[in-house]
Amino acid sequence: MAIKPLEINSKVPHLMKPVTNADYTAKTVLTNSAWEYVELWLKRQKTNQGERALFYWKQAYNFFKASECLSIESRPLTAYYCCLNATKALLKMKGNPTINFDTLGHGISSDRKQWNNNNIKYAKVIFLGSGVLFELSRYLEEEAVKKKYSVYDLFYNLVCVHRAFSITYQCAELFIPIRDVRYIVDTNIKKGWIQFTVDERYANGNSLKYAPKQFEKVKYNSNLNYSMRNKRRFNWDIHEDKKLRLNNISKYHNKVRKYFHYIFGDTRLWYLKKNIPLNNKILNRNSLTLIFAIMHWLSELTRYNPEKFEKIMNGKQNWLICEFINNALYQFVDEISCEISCVDIMTSGYKK
Repeated sequence: MAIKPLEINSKVPHLMKPVTNADYTAKTVLTNSAWEYVELWLKRQKTNQGERALFYWKQAYNFFKASECLSIESRPLTAYYCCLNATKALLKMKGNPTINFDTLGHGISSDRKQWNNNNIKYAKVIFLGSGVLFELSRYLEEEAVKKKYSVYDLFYNLVCVHRAFSITYQCAELFIPIRDVRYIVDTNIKKGWIQFTVDERYANGNSLKYAPKQFEKVKYNSNLNYSMRNKRRFNWDIHEDKKLRLNNISKYHNKVRKYFHYIFGDTRLWYLKKNIPLNNKILNRNSLTLIFAIMHWLSELTRYNPEKFEKIMNGKQNWLICEFINNALYQFVDEISCEISCVDIMTSGYKK
């Protein structure tokens, strides 16, 4: 067995942020403004799709800037329209180009009739059978049907606020922190796979017994006590044409990326979501659709029922809601920026 890190152009690639069509030949983009980078990227496309996507992207940025100036009581409304227009930019560029997003509905509604108290466990939203959220779900290859969800469940499955959620509701954490997520190859059998190290605090039987069944503990090296890998393999023969090899890793990425979740920040913070039997609150959804849905719910709440929003912000859920409003929009923009451009975008470490 000849096992070693996979290399492309003498560099070891890491798992990339884009869910689909990640460009493994591209370098990480270092910038202090993902907004500006994507705007310039869209201008270079010189297509009708790119031109219309650019319009939506600029609209999204205007709402983003407005959100930064507003109080927490008003911010969800502009933050939601930022998410809506950024999603339209993605779908116009990468989704179905024939759809007229100017007239397309939002794809979600709030169930206001059944929520008679101030606990989000009883708040519901409805993913509709058409609209922007429906098309985003299709793009991400998630379930795209009319379906009702608890806002509590949406929060529970969102990695960027999960610590706040688990503290608020005193529940076990759903996500396992991992690091050193990279590709490994066995040159003897000419196969590759994704491999990672589990954070030592979570490398125990209680956590790992709930690791998704698609992963297994690494056994070929006894020193790798906390390493796991995906059971799925892809072909990797260094003697084959480079385009064919890159196509193999791209297809593999599209299959396994959905199991990995990250939190936006200065470093790459990756997580696995536990697979807990009989836990019907676990949703197989990307952060993009979760944030879109929660932000829509909050925007309707602040617009149509600000008194209820005020009562919520005086209760036990206020820190969770505050963390979401303060952080989730940045997570959404980072994810959708990487998705549009097919590259990893990281902060350059300085501000203008």
